Amino acid sequence: MIINNILRLPSAYYSLYRDVKRQRRFVGKVIEGDIQDAMQDNDGTLDEEDFEKIRNYYGFGVPAIVGEGICTLRGTPMNERERRASSYQGALTGLYDDFFDKTHLTEDEIRAMMDDPARYKASSSLESLFIQCLQEVHKNLYDKALFNVYFDRVFSAQIESKKQANEGLSHATIKKITFLKGGNSVLFYRSIFEHSLQEGEEEALFHIGALMQVGNDIFDVYKDEKAGIRTLPTSCAQIDDVRIIFTTQLNKSIGLIRNTGYRQQDISRFINKLVLGISRCFVCMDQLESLQQKTGGRFLPSEYSRKELICDMEKPGNIIRALRYFLKYRY
Repeated sequence: MIINNILRLPSAYYSLYRDVKRQRRFVGKVIEGDIQDAMQDNDGTLDEEDFEKIRNYYGFGVPAIVGEGICTLRGTPMNERERRASSYQGALTGLYDDFFDKTHLTEDEIRAMMDDPARYKASSSLESLFIQCLQEVHKNLYDKALFNVYFDRVFSAQIESKKQANEGLSHATIKKITFLKGGNSVLFYRSIFEHSLQEGEEEALFHIGALMQVGNDIFDVYKDEKAGIRTLPTSCAQIDDVRIIFTTQLNKSIGLIRNTGYRQQDISRFINKLVLGISRCFVCMDQLESLQQKTGGRFLPSEYSRKELICDMEKPGNIIRALRYFLKYRY
């Protein structure tokens, strides 16, 4: 199995590298102009974190990771229309989160922006940039009805996720919210592509999205603990509890994606990129688990420093550890 993974590694790594480079170029050429315009007209409702999320997180990562993965699965490259839609969809994601986390907008006001951005009268720079991004997505959609179906599900999942600020949530409730948020987000990102969903693809992508959300939460322990957000990692007794959920979800996702109607060679390429991309999460879990020695074998994030909780995946040692996880994973 390790020999097979060694043979898979160069092509998977190069494919991810190429995807990242292509999207970096698009962000610099197209999205950066919108960022500069928004910075000029900013009334204070947009902050540096918003622009950072567009440049280096959602506006970059949604097309480069999720979008390119979807195109790998179907076996054809992303076209220009899809890249524009996916990029602006990613760009609006962080702004959309702000409506729930940083503003006092009502659910009806958020819905009004979602349903008819052209008629909505923006009252802030944040709202204006969100509307601009959403309209760009609309211009490049192939199936607006499908897009709206999954946008509605994202809205419902966001409402549910507000419960994570409450104490006393059960483990089962936190897991359900986590899976709904991640699963519906990936299906939302899938909805802008030209090709139709294949048999079994919706379920497979939902579970891959849930896996990715757990992965995000693993890396966000420090931020979520400071904000009082209950996630699977911040509320677990031991990190091994999260590792079991994550590994189970990874295995389930791979099993489901293998049963979709795509060509097996494209499915294999997709799985290679998926496993390579999420191997970093095991490195972060190892780091978090090592902290339990300080607190009697239990994971207590409030007792650890920022440096201890943040896993820097730009460190060469962590990159090597992630590659080792890829090489030894059996799939």
